[in-house]
Amino acid sequence: ADEGLEVAKATAAPGVFEGDLYAAMHGVMFRGGGFYPGSRFAIGSGDKAMIVRTTAEMGTIGENDQIQLEFAAAYRHYHVGLMRTMLTGEVRQAHRDMHKASVDAMAACKEACRPGNIAGDIFDAHARVYDAAGYQEHRLNACGYSLGATYSPSWMDWPMLHTGQPVELKPNMVFLLLMILLDSDQGLAMSHGETVVVTDAGCRTLSKASDELIVL
Repeated sequence: ADEGLEVAKATAAPGVFEGDLYAAMHGVMFRGGGFYPGSRFAIGSGDKAMIVRTTAEMGTIGENDQIQLEFAAAYRHYHVGLMRTMLTGEVRQAHRDMHKASVDAMAACKEACRPGNIAGDIFDAHARVYDAAGYQEHRLNACGYSLGATYSPSWMDWPMLHTGQPVELKPNMVFLLLMILLDSDQGLAMSHGETVVVTDAGCRTLSKASDELIVL
């Protein structure tokens, strides 16, 4: 998954067809011994970055653009997912502020992701950070889900991370934590997603990807 993100960063640029990102990312994963993932990758630039889902048509990255990436690497039906927003051209301060809040929300979620807590505590930690930063209207009502040995058409497993989710967190549970902001008023998107495994004392991040804002 980390290699997929790195090749996406190396491939993406203004004028690049989104299909080139799909090809490069899948290619590096297959060459690394990966399997077909349970879901389709979600890659979207321009207005499609606000959808955060796989779209019917692929576009071309623009000069001042935002590119959403939600993807996973798979091995024997086990998945590790990542999510990032990459920017081209001149970066708006609003994007930088959204990114900082997302990184802070991720840190709070990881702190809440520990044995004895419930899955809903992870969502509540995400909501507290976003709401305190003024993004209550732009966050989602879930912030991730479990990852297991799943089959197509989805790598999502139960439970979803939403407020009140009563499932108790226990060691070796695996979650894809997704910090997502969608500001429809300004047409701005920002995301930061990582996979963690619950340990005896907290949680461990499975990715080595940087938290820094990706500007191409």
